[in-house]
Amino acid sequence: MRLIVRQLAKEDYRSYRKLFDEAYYEYLDDLKHSSLQKYRRELQDKRRVTSSRFNFYLRTGSSFVAEKNGEVVAYVATQTIPYMRGHDRVLWIEYIVTKKEYRRQGTATALLEKLVDFAKQHRINSIYATINPDNAASIGLHQKLGFDVKNLITASLQTK
Repeated sequence: MRLIVRQLAKEDYRSYRKLFDEAYYEYLDDLKHSSLQKYRRELQDKRRVTSSRFNFYLRTGSSFVAEKNGEVVAYVATQTIPYMRGHDRVLWIEYIVTKKEYRRQGTATALLEKLVDFAKQHRINSIYATINPDNAASIGLHQKLGFDVKNLITASLQTK
């Protein structure tokens, strides 16, 4: 099985949505069965991939999918931010999603390597991601690629 990493395309909408739903419901299920009450608010937040959200990542040109045997098995959704934390042109990773049976096979690593190449080609000097501090696999993935992973506290406000 050969892995192909390519730019996100319009035809990937159904696969992208399906992968997001599978990973998101797995995440929520893990939260329900853990003692992580600090994430109670996330259990009430029902995220969905809409065509407008998908099209946003499609238009960025910096989001990629991984295919095996013609099937999309993973993706990384990103956007470029003009200025953040003292850096011009930052690549922000919103999601990295890998189908359960393709994890720990180098798929997410290949996606992030493609992203690093993209950043270098487009003169983007910094890549940022927010990682759940309880997600050891994601922390390890980012550290393996040289990310400086720190424990950050995120402050947010919903205005609705």
